[in-house]
Amino acid sequence: MKKLLTLLLFSSILLGFSTSATAQEDYTALNLYVSFGDNAAINAQYEIPIMENVTISPSVVVPFDFDNLTVGARADYYFDSLMSLPEPWDIWGGVDTGFVLGGDDAFNINAHVGVEYKLSKTLGIIAEFGGGTASFGGFGVGLHF
Repeated sequence: MKKLLTLLLFSSILLGFSTSATAQEDYTALNLYVSFGDNAAINAQYEIPIMENVTISPSVVVPFDFDNLTVGARADYYFDSLMSLPEPWDIWGGVDTGFVLGGDDAFNINAHVGVEYKLSKTLGIIAEFGGGTASFGGFGVGLHF
């Protein structure tokens, strides 16, 4: 599984180098969402564009039982230009990793895909699904700057 997730990360980075678009969208955003299932939690990430169609994000996950905290990072590739998506839509895929602090200290790594519909230039609705060490899915908002 770790080899697959590593391959996904490097593929996303390579696609970012090889994809060209006429106009680059700014993916700087604060994403806040609630995940559900066995890992129900509040999730927050601050996306920072590092190259065309690629972002990295520091992330924090707080479970609803407040018995631990996960801090980590994630990398995402946006498929918008590759798929010629119209402006209100964003589709991405990527990997995330983090350290679980408190309780049973552990390390997790996951793959995820997501979609966002932008209601305005500063607000969007997000759905994201993924799996790995900590399976999850969630809904929330993206605040764009």
